[in-house]
Amino acid sequence: MSELQIGLLVLGGAFIALVLGINWYQEWRFKTKTRQAFAREHSDVLLDVPKNQVRDGVANDRLEPVLATALDLPDFPEPSGNTASLSTEEPAFELPAEPLPEPEAIRLDMPAPMDADDHQALVVAMLDPSLDFIAEVVFRQPFQLNALPRFAVAKRVQQIGRTEHGLWKQAEALPGVRYKQLNIALQLVDRSGAVNEQEIASFCQQVARFAEENEAAVSFPQRAQKLVAARELDHFCADVDMLIGINILPRAPINGGELRSFAEACGLQLEHDGAFHCLSDSGNTLFSLTSADQTPLSDASLSSRRLPGLTLLFDVPRVAGAVEVFDRAVEFARELATEFDAQLVDDNRRALSAQGLARIREQLVQIYGNMDDRGIAPGSFAALRLFA
Repeated sequence: MSELQIGLLVLGGAFIALVLGINWYQEWRFKTKTRQAFAREHSDVLLDVPKNQVRDGVANDRLEPVLATALDLPDFPEPSGNTASLSTEEPAFELPAEPLPEPEAIRLDMPAPMDADDHQALVVAMLDPSLDFIAEVVFRQPFQLNALPRFAVAKRVQQIGRTEHGLWKQAEALPGVRYKQLNIALQLVDRSGAVNEQEIASFCQQVARFAEENEAAVSFPQRAQKLVAARELDHFCADVDMLIGINILPRAPINGGELRSFAEACGLQLEHDGAFHCLSDSGNTLFSLTSADQTPLSDASLSSRRLPGLTLLFDVPRVAGAVEVFDRAVEFARELATEFDAQLVDDNRRALSAQGLARIREQLVQIYGNMDDRGIAPGSFAALRLFA
């Protein structure tokens, strides 16, 4: 063997050793990061993450609102979450401090008064590529879930499955139901902000581990594209994510029992969050009425309580019916003011004039137009998801 051949063999061996070393180092780094990501001693994030979080407004220089409680009343505790001020000169808006209903109430596995094709389309539409990062897990053989897989991520996760008969349904661990495929979706945006690179990476690792444990193939969308889309969608949501608050300031404290009688006569009902809600036919909140000091109302307390003020809340992107429902809310606020000898005021203790309300209404027309242009109708299933 010539010296040239020996030299080439040595160089080839050195190159192979270098490649193996680099691969080993990258694998070691990956395993180290994975252990760090899952070794923290905490409870299941998926189970304990607060629902319906209010958009925090910190990361993207968003408006830091204060709930409109600056009335001629005793000082009230600051509400949790972010809200927006309401002024007759320059109308702004509030973000909600109280939890809002979860869209999980929509059950797609129940018998539906529609044909099979429509029902299938509705199930598939639960996952939306414009709103979700969707992983597709395909099993080698029809697979029965002993338990629905859980993923430790802060964003909402939804799962649908294609059964061995080719039908799509919400994924459930039911005896006798076997799946060919699971589509697992991580929501890109909610009121806590947009998903980040670390959260997507953690989600992908967990889904890949689930697939490997069950001898399934898995595919993911392009992460970089989804992160860009998430940030853009979050920016849009921040622009339209408003909660209008109208304060009702009475000359004398309002008797709780009388308030309840009046509210119920107007069609509102007291809900578990301690506020009166005006509900649509489908059960979604159109607007709500709460104590100005944010203390929850209850059956027991209303009979003996006297309220120094009230706040009517209108969650802009979650309400179907748009401006017409706002007009209805304003009319109810005026009826309250008449009934209890009160005044509608803004957070600067100024009377809320018809002109001020008209300016707010004009802003609503623009916001709803922007939502329609985006293809996210107010109060739609997509809106309920994004603004939860």
